[in-house]
Amino acid sequence: MLELDKDKKILIGCLASSFLAYHTARQLYSYLTARSRQEWVPIGVVKSLHIYPIKSCKGVDLFAFKCTKTGPVMGELEDRAFLLVDGETGKFITARQKPKMVHVESRMEDETLFIRIPDKPELAVDLKKVVENGKIIRATLFDNLQQDGFDCGDDVAKLLSDYIEEPNYRLIFYKEGLYTERTCVPDDDWWNTPVPKRKDDSGFTDLAPFLIATDASLIAVNERLENKVTMRNFRPSIYIEGCLPWDEDKWAEVKIGDAHLECFAPCTRCVFTTVDPEKGTMSKENQPLKKLREFRLAPEGKMRKAHKDSPVFGVYAGTVKEAYIHVGQTAYARYKPSVF
Repeated sequence: MLELDKDKKILIGCLASSFLAYHTARQLYSYLTARSRQEWVPIGVVKSLHIYPIKSCKGVDLFAFKCTKTGPVMGELEDRAFLLVDGETGKFITARQKPKMVHVESRMEDETLFIRIPDKPELAVDLKKVVENGKIIRATLFDNLQQDGFDCGDDVAKLLSDYIEEPNYRLIFYKEGLYTERTCVPDDDWWNTPVPKRKDDSGFTDLAPFLIATDASLIAVNERLENKVTMRNFRPSIYIEGCLPWDEDKWAEVKIGDAHLECFAPCTRCVFTTVDPEKGTMSKENQPLKKLREFRLAPEGKMRKAHKDSPVFGVYAGTVKEAYIHVGQTAYARYKPSVF
């Protein structure tokens, strides 16, 4: 009987020790996990930077730009400052409807927009005169939300209307302070994890001032495709290499140099990703969008209800602290408690 009591005591002692060890391990794991979410973890380096002066048109590759509250800026170049709209209804048009728009090139110099379309001489638009003329067109974008822009004149309107083979389209120019209904206020349903409370205005972006994408996620998509695509199909402003595939799903904040960005939504993808940036035509196979829908839809629940059948590639962000960033810099992230 004494031996039996002794065995029971040993067993109870072992169980108590095991429970204490398990509880301690859980506490340590929780502490380390919480701490890692507070620490800036290096995630990779900036591979390339891009500004798209005219929405849906060819981007400008840059070594550096400034992260501002309204998006990337370098000199006079501002992201999505220009938009093509129907001159009668104000409804916007993009390469989703006119894929050849991706071949329209632009640059800025001395407050002048220079536009070049294939096989035509460059056309200059004096933006000082555009603003002085003061003709405003109210554009209608996603969800029928409206945003004003200055009409850029008849010459560029004719050039672009002829190019897309549609009558009476106008190019408009957004400047901060003009009327907009498109202030971005993050919705709690965009993520399963807590969504930051913030407000962001930008030019004629789809949603947010910045779109960040990663090389590893692009490789993961291409591993599933017969005909490979490039990052130009996805049009990020910041392109990062060196992290794991889909690491961006877990980022809460990103820091590059002195610039501090806060992530607040996954980037949901549409038919624009199927536009070949070299040919200016859409994929007949609807790729890579079709493949993305097979494995990159938002998780079931409130996120799926919010984002529907649009797959996720990349992450949207807004500015916490403005600063210049450049290619080759190390990027750091603070992580959310879990994916999405």
